[in-house]
Amino acid sequence: MLGNKHINLIVIVLTIVALVFTTVFIISPESLSIMPYSYEEVDYTHNLFNKEKVTEMNISMEEEDWNWIIENALEEEYRKADITINGETFYNVGIRPKGNSSLRTVAEDDSTDRFSFKIKFDKYIKGQNYYGLDKLVVNNMMSDATYMKEYLSYDLFQKMGIATPLYSFTNISINDEPWGLYLMVEATEEEFLERNFGSNYGNLYKPQNTGSDLKWVDGKSKNYQGIKDNAITKITDKDFDKVIKMIENLNNGTNLEEYLDIEEILCYFAVNTLLVNLDSYVGNFHHNYLLYEKDGKFSILPWDLNMSFAGFQTRGGQQAVDFSIDTPYNGNAEDFPLISKLLEVPEYKEIYYNYLEEIVQLYFDSGLFKVTVDKLDNLINEYVKNDATAFYTYEEYTASLPVLKEFGKLRAKSVMVQLAGETGVGTVDLDLTALGSMGGPGGGGKPPNNRKAEEMRGLNSPNDREGGFKERNMGQMMNPENMGEVMGIMEEAKGGELTNSQITRLKELGLDEEAIENFKNRPMNMEPGDRGRGGAFPGGDMGRAENRMDLIIVGICTLVMMVAILWVFKFKRRRYQKGSIK
Repeated sequence: MLGNKHINLIVIVLTIVALVFTTVFIISPESLSIMPYSYEEVDYTHNLFNKEKVTEMNISMEEEDWNWIIENALEEEYRKADITINGETFYNVGIRPKGNSSLRTVAEDDSTDRFSFKIKFDKYIKGQNYYGLDKLVVNNMMSDATYMKEYLSYDLFQKMGIATPLYSFTNISINDEPWGLYLMVEATEEEFLERNFGSNYGNLYKPQNTGSDLKWVDGKSKNYQGIKDNAITKITDKDFDKVIKMIENLNNGTNLEEYLDIEEILCYFAVNTLLVNLDSYVGNFHHNYLLYEKDGKFSILPWDLNMSFAGFQTRGGQQAVDFSIDTPYNGNAEDFPLISKLLEVPEYKEIYYNYLEEIVQLYFDSGLFKVTVDKLDNLINEYVKNDATAFYTYEEYTASLPVLKEFGKLRAKSVMVQLAGETGVGTVDLDLTALGSMGGPGGGGKPPNNRKAEEMRGLNSPNDREGGFKERNMGQMMNPENMGEVMGIMEEAKGGELTNSQITRLKELGLDEEAIENFKNRPMNMEPGDRGRGGAFPGGDMGRAENRMDLIIVGICTLVMMVAILWVFKFKRRRYQKGSIK
């Protein structure tokens, strides 16, 4: 029979095993054949949202159902359709028009039926999904002559570590007839939440109308009904009490760090400010944003970005370029407590300033913004040229891109000038109407040059044209391979200067002197999502992987320790029962 010395030895050995395993797991998990888990690794992220190509989508419907949707678009009711995505057909899928002012504008315009749509795979067949995704939206590019504003905006939010829906371009046909180039976006529901925050995700709201300004009235939920009624997740009254408590403390400026993810919120507003995106929380309607809560702490997430790049409630290029970074809202500070209350705190304002500078360096001074615009043009140019229901002509599209690049350049410069204490960059001669409708207080505005779908349906889609895509003079444009090499060179130069051979290669890949000069002799010491001030946000990939690792480590170590304790308890109990303990 074992003596006490053996019990102690066993406990010591098990404890050492737990400590060794934990150390190896933290330092080199790969040696144990264990890799970090990412919630992003689900099939639809690769099959549907592939940014290197345009997805082909055909929507087949009974003529009666299609006509009903067109004639009753404002009802926003689903009808059945068979949807073929890249050659694979899904039957009895729900589809309906979507939108707010854009939906009304199209519905009231006799020259176009180019609606945005919501697609729900499990509307009529329970459990049906597209490789794990049961709902997505396709946006019609209204008010965007560039076709890129929403894509670029999500791209920037994502690179700064903010949890964003997935997005990519899709070329749509309806009953095998060309319909147009849309932006496809992941619906912000269960799959989005699990992908970004894990299976134990919290609550998500899409505020609209009453209470969406987050101004404190009193403790009654009816005064915040526009938040409660627009909960995306199932909530209880107890859940919503957290919203009310947060709003109260926010407006009083108390316990802010207890109720708010301060850094995430400040980073969101830094991106939103640089993009001059007033069709959001900081505009007159206090909408087009998501409010996310977990364990009583709130953050803000982006949604519906087609009016970014000063497309809403701005008065021309000068005001847009020099839009204030200190009062980044359209009105009085008290009407926007989620940002104004934070900027009242000097420490928080400094964090916000740091994010603005980081964005400029990461996306604009590095030349990445210009390169991304050129890359997207290379991807979608022919689709735009043959867009059967486009709101803008192809000539307007091509004319918009130089204006888009110039606005990005000047806006970034203005932000840096303001950070240095100045008011702006000086006189700006930039016609932002070239980017699309400027959209006044009444909504998105009526896009110019609508082309009637019935007049355009005789056009062949780009893939059907004889000879395929026409070869073009690429100039400064880059294909995905070149883009990858550019980013590789930037990564190699991180922490040091660019070498002459690297500079020569960048020129060969299409970067001009201006773009190279922006990051020449500068350490490229930040990565998308790398906060540099405490790690990635909970919504970022790094944060999710690290959280998952921590849980596994704690779980395994706890299990080993429980086995050790159980062994000691059972052993001593058995010895006492046999009367062998003296």
